[in-house]
Amino acid sequence: MGSSTSKPRKGHEKPSHLPKVGTPANMAWEHENHERRIFGSSPVVAALIGILIVAVVIGLLIITL
Repeated sequence: MGSSTSKPRKGHEKPSHLPKVGTPANMAWEHENHERRIFGSSPVVAALIGILIVAVVIGLLIITL
């Protein structure tokens, strides 16, 4: 243990404290992390995957008709 005259601990440049449980910020954070686990690292990737799936379905419909 340090003496009573020891220097206080320095904080981080970018602290990443989690929001309190049950707050709207916490709900948004959980939603973002859930989507990130399912679709990848960003919503852009999810949108591109969705567009690709729609294009494939439309292509299959055009070929079969």
